[in-house]
Amino acid sequence: MSSWDVWPVGVEWDEFRSLHVARCQQCAESFASSSSVEADEWADVHRCDPELVALLALVTDRRAA
Repeated sequence: MSSWDVWPVGVEWDEFRSLHVARCQQCAESFASSSSVEADEWADVHRCDPELVALLALVTDRRAA
């Protein structure tokens, strides 16, 4: 099970870049850091831009949130 199955913002280890990557499914913003703590903190405080979420929903054929 991926963290994205549970939360809209998930954190994964990118082995190729040797970074922890936090990524939001709803607005596609991301944050990369060598520190897992920094990536987790970004994921905890991230807030989507509602206009960006609506625009992404339109171009990806998803319904607007």
